Amino acid sequence: MAQTGVQLDPEKFTCSICLGLLEDPVTTACGHSYCMNCIKDHWNGEAQKGSYSCPQCRETFMQRPVLRKNTLLAELEHRR
Repeated sequence: MAQTGVQLDPEKFTCSICLGLLEDPVTTACGHSYCMNCIKDHWNGEAQKGSYSCPQCRETFMQRPVLRKNTLLAELEHRR
C-alpha cells in the first residue's frame, strides 16, 4: 500500500509581517503566529499609542499581550 505525503500549507509557516518562514515562532492571544522579533518590533512601534494590535486580524489589546512559544511550529522549524 502506498503512503501519501502530508501536504502542508506554506501560509501556516509564513510570518505575515516579514513574509518569510517563521523564526522563533510565537502565538498572540488571538491565535496568530509570527516571528518573535517581527511581532516585538511591530508592538514597539505601537507602544506610544498605548494599545497594541494584531497585524493580521487587527484585534486590539490595551496591554501588551504575553507571547507564547508556538511549540508545534517550533518543532517543525527544527526539522527543516
